[in-house]
Amino acid sequence: MELFLSQIYRKFHDSELRFANNPDQFVILRYLTFLYAIRCDSPLAMWQRVLWYCHRSGLMLVFSSYCLKAYWHMNLGAYTFPMFNIIGTIWIFGGALVRRMLFDRSVLVRLERFLNDRSFRGDEPAATIARRTVQRQNTRYLVGTALTLLLETFLFSGTNLMLQPEFMLTYRGRVVGGVVVQILYGFATCYWGSLYVLIFSFIYVILNAFRVEMSILVQSFEQINQILHQHCPSVSASETSIAEERKLWKDLRNLLKKNVQRHVELLENLIVFRSILGPFSFVQYYGSFVLIAYYCFIIMYKGITSLTVVYIAFIVFLVVESFLFCHIISNINELNAKIGMVLYAMEWYNKLHFSKRFASDYRHVRSSLLTIAIRTQSPLSFTINGLGTISRGRFVDLLNSSYSFMALMLQLKNEIAS
Repeated sequence: MELFLSQIYRKFHDSELRFANNPDQFVILRYLTFLYAIRCDSPLAMWQRVLWYCHRSGLMLVFSSYCLKAYWHMNLGAYTFPMFNIIGTIWIFGGALVRRMLFDRSVLVRLERFLNDRSFRGDEPAATIARRTVQRQNTRYLVGTALTLLLETFLFSGTNLMLQPEFMLTYRGRVVGGVVVQILYGFATCYWGSLYVLIFSFIYVILNAFRVEMSILVQSFEQINQILHQHCPSVSASETSIAEERKLWKDLRNLLKKNVQRHVELLENLIVFRSILGPFSFVQYYGSFVLIAYYCFIIMYKGITSLTVVYIAFIVFLVVESFLFCHIISNINELNAKIGMVLYAMEWYNKLHFSKRFASDYRHVRSSLLTIAIRTQSPLSFTINGLGTISRGRFVDLLNSSYSFMALMLQLKNEIAS
């Protein structure tokens, strides 16, 4: 048994190393987006294209079946616990559908191309190690999320699907099909419903790649101080040669030019990504706060049983992904602000000495440093579609809103019961 487990571990480890060293850091994301019918980069024959669009229609078919269930229950006036389970499932599928629509393919391709270009400080070991570390983290995160969702699918199929008719395939309130049909329907429900969580993981790995690139840029700005320390003693001395001083200004201007260009590229691509992040964060925030409150209410109403284990797992998913989303956005903002703090801490204004021959170089470098310092003090504008800034404080607001909504539902339940 130990030998078998060690072989499995070795294979997983080898696969992880292979993906970590792959020039395309989004290769697993590409596989998953194909499996969930979000994108297909390969040219397809006619029959393959037909199969592809049939596969894409799977989400709408399952979503429509739950809408029909809700319509049937409403016509009967049956506002029961199964009815609310159906509405909760419709909310998840609606969120998954909106998220898939927001995950624009053309924007995704552009961002992948930019983040896969590792020419900036690509020959430095520190930058290479940082990028490979993040690539490994992203690989583990995507694989771990997919495996956890698969485990939750098995739990759902073994408990909720078999014991709660509202999750079965029905027509006019009657269960249709045998056990095999119901299991397939349950797997389809979990498969397409898991898009609600998976699309967040796609967003997160892209943000994580942006975070490491911003971190590498901060380290590159810190190299300015090394140049100043290296040249300052000789520059301030009276016997400094023109050649040495020319080298100082050349090194500074080249490094600043490279760093400023990279900073502009990062900001431009983050602005492009914001076209997805704005509406996505709106769905993420308000969708999660309703679902967290709703499933907490169900657990308090029904207690912890074999039927509510899946709900607990889903709540954990929602809380963790909401925290990660707010945390990584805050991290990127902090790294952007850190560039200005690095420039201020090195006290370049006291270290830059120049002769009249290089006065224009001094003015150019000083102007560039001041512009960068001012620009980085303005936080990057990541908002919930214009309804508030995304930050760690927003995560606390999410939990407070969920608690308030759950308390309201409990109060209504108690008033109805009395």
